[in-house]
Amino acid sequence: MSQSHAAPPVLSVVVPVLNEAPVIERCLQRLVTQDAIDEIIVVDNGSDDGSPEIVRAFAAAHPKVELVHEHHRGITPARNTGFDTAKGDFIARTDADTLVPPHWGRTIHDFLTEHPETAAVTGICTYHDSPVGFLLDFGVYLQDRRGKIGGPVGNMYGPNMALRRDAWLEVRADTQVRVDVAEDLDLALCLSKRGLRIDQVKDMHALTSARRRRTSPHHWWRFQLMGLRTIAHHGYRVLPLHRVLIVAAWTTHTLQWPIYRFWDFDRKRFALRPGAARRSAVGH
Repeated sequence: MSQSHAAPPVLSVVVPVLNEAPVIERCLQRLVTQDAIDEIIVVDNGSDDGSPEIVRAFAAAHPKVELVHEHHRGITPARNTGFDTAKGDFIARTDADTLVPPHWGRTIHDFLTEHPETAAVTGICTYHDSPVGFLLDFGVYLQDRRGKIGGPVGNMYGPNMALRRDAWLEVRADTQVRVDVAEDLDLALCLSKRGLRIDQVKDMHALTSARRRRTSPHHWWRFQLMGLRTIAHHGYRVLPLHRVLIVAAWTTHTLQWPIYRFWDFDRKRFALRPGAARRSAVGH
């Protein structure tokens, strides 16, 4: 999958958006200042809170930003519209509530340029607005010390990922738009089934929002089951280890949920009425 032309590869970034007026401009500010990022495609998924107007005004001052619309609700249709619109040789994705570091675009660009055998990359996300974010930070630290971060992987994390355009074109028809599958895992499995390599890049670290942690344990369990359903949908056997992992993830979430119930993510303080829960960047 080496580049066939002498010009430097173009990096596009896709940002799906649904009612993200409080956070979208901060996300875009982190992206437009990076020279390695050539274009930013914001996909509005039917916002009614003024998000499109904010993006449109921002794009007027920053030509590399483009606003497009996808009226079919769901993270997968929004992602697909963004990926199809992007002109880049490399296509990255992040979420409106995610903050990427100044070197994020350069890290993606250089890794894919220097590793032609790699079709897609993903990174680590920790939290920028959690009262107990140090727990995740410590977990990542331990994994790093054990040498468990980096190298080939079988999954990608939606707010922090990228792939080659030709890899996307190869698997696009295979990807699902069903709301009962995990879209990032589905995309990763589509790539893996075609023998396309995914690498976890240690320096590809972003900060995302913990607001999905306010999701009730009942809904979080249903969310975890989406992963098992996605594995089974691709014809793979759901192993006991997979079930152990989702039970562990659900248990961790349930133990922390009482904390997040009263945490105001915008003001970063506890409150009796902290606002509504969100489960994904496009409301599903």
